[in-house]
Amino acid sequence: MATLVDLVGGSEYPGRGVAIGRDGDGEPFAAYWLTGRSPESQRRQLVVAEYEIVVQDIGGGDSDELRHYTAAIRTEDWVIVGNGTHISELAGTHADCVDLQVALRNIDYEPDPPIRTPRIFAGAVIEGPELLDLVVGSARSYSADQVQHPSLFLRRSEEATAGVVTTYSGTADEVVTDGYPVVVSVDAEWETLPDLLWNRLDPALRVALAVIPLNAETFEDAILRSR
Repeated sequence: MATLVDLVGGSEYPGRGVAIGRDGDGEPFAAYWLTGRSPESQRRQLVVAEYEIVVQDIGGGDSDELRHYTAAIRTEDWVIVGNGTHISELAGTHADCVDLQVALRNIDYEPDPPIRTPRIFAGAVIEGPELLDLVVGSARSYSADQVQHPSLFLRRSEEATAGVVTTYSGTADEVVTDGYPVVVSVDAEWETLPDLLWNRLDPALRVALAVIPLNAETFEDAILRSR
């Protein structure tokens, strides 16, 4: 099984990525990272609020829903993290007790031809140190007019493992769309992951990263890294 750190550093341009699981000590966590090629994508930051993490522009430009969105939402007992406006949609349907894998079927990939970037997400129920009903998935392009919805479901997240999905897996010059969720090992404590993950991202492309402990009641203990 690949490690989370190795997967994050396994391609030059992973785009955006999300991981959710439990660290080497069994502590539940989530992680979200952004890389970008264009100046507009580079001019972003993660802003942590009590129950949300938002991707914001730092250049004073117009808001663009493909680049600026709520990336994470949590309540007392569940969390959803991902790369677009669909996170708010999924949070709403989950609050109405709709299964996330069912709700995913109504999500489309991003309208950014010719790349057609996958919309990715991870969500789980938080019960003390446990993560239950964990779902990691995406809406990715099968063709110009068809959508795939690969997803991974774990009834319970095991210690020292995480579910991960990224939008890309290629290089900055040759973007390869991904969106396929996998399980990786996590052989580190969550507090060390921000530096370990940040240092594996290409310095010319990395934009921001957050690692979030899920045993706290809010997001405010998240550790951020940014350009």
